[in-house]
Amino acid sequence: MDVSPRAATRSLWPVWTLGVVLTVSLVAELATVSLGTVPVPSGYWVGYLSSVLVVFGFGYVVRWIPASELSAARYPRLNQWCFAGGSVFLLINVGFMATLPTESTFQVFGWARWAVGFGGGIGLLIGLFEARAIEREVTAERSRVRQAELRRERDRLEEFASVVSHDLRNPLSVVRGRADLAARAHPDDEHLAEIEPALDRMDEIIEETLTLAREGKSVDEVEDVDLAECARECWSRVDTADATLRVDRSVTVRADRDRLSHVFENLFRNSVEHGGRDVTVRVGALDGEDGFYVEDDGAGIPESDVDRVRETGFTSSPDGTGFGLAIADRIAEAHGWKLRVEDGDEGGARFVIRGIDR
Repeated sequence: MDVSPRAATRSLWPVWTLGVVLTVSLVAELATVSLGTVPVPSGYWVGYLSSVLVVFGFGYVVRWIPASELSAARYPRLNQWCFAGGSVFLLINVGFMATLPTESTFQVFGWARWAVGFGGGIGLLIGLFEARAIEREVTAERSRVRQAELRRERDRLEEFASVVSHDLRNPLSVVRGRADLAARAHPDDEHLAEIEPALDRMDEIIEETLTLAREGKSVDEVEDVDLAECARECWSRVDTADATLRVDRSVTVRADRDRLSHVFENLFRNSVEHGGRDVTVRVGALDGEDGFYVEDDGAGIPESDVDRVRETGFTSSPDGTGFGLAIADRIAEAHGWKLRVEDGDEGGARFVIRGIDR
């Protein structure tokens, strides 16, 4: 969780306060030694330089933490580790000072300063390792919970879609049968003639609702799929009228072939439906990126509709169901890809899918 530098400074006040105290102490000691007031004890400069490094470490930690993924809930533990490390290491060195001869009070002061700083630095380092480990575990647990929730949500959605489709298809079959009988008895009835297309449209909506519920699941198994070959197969299965398909450049991608086919089929239908029966559709790999595009030279998508075309149920065509692009978007998301709508080079619509594995 990101926090502001000011908030981090307030939360880590024991750490930066210790750093400030050490800094003041180091400056005072350096001034005292420079004036020649006290003799320099043996080994003093080694401890002095190590204390300088500890001070820089404290400053780095206080500046680095706000930009890290470390939660502010971990800050109190960092303070505790820093305080405990400094206290314990000071007590240990007090024992050494009591048994070993010291040359002067200045040496005792410098030794104590070094013990507090070095121990506090070690404690802070241990605290950071602990905090990162806890944060990784918390993140992993949240991910597991989220995945479980998504699985339950997908299962409920599929169950709902299956029940609805089953409960709807039975009465629809009855209506279709009755309509056929009525049409045979009254072949010239214009009202009966409108029933069959309406029933076909209802069947189409039911089928696409099921597809939307099932194809959005995460992809577990992938295979190598040749982009050009898959696109041409899908083109042959779609009613494309007089439209033309051009494959500019192909790559082999790692994907679920059936779901990738659904993506192409839905994008092709969208191009023919909105671009016209003689539209030209181009498919190709992106230059310098891991992705591919499907582009047409039709009328394009109005700017006001660009952000809505992937919404379930949105369509600008009286014959459309509004599921095609939503299904393509769900399948791309299930693969870990990103589907974006852009303006085509020739004025039509351009659907770009990025983040594929080649």
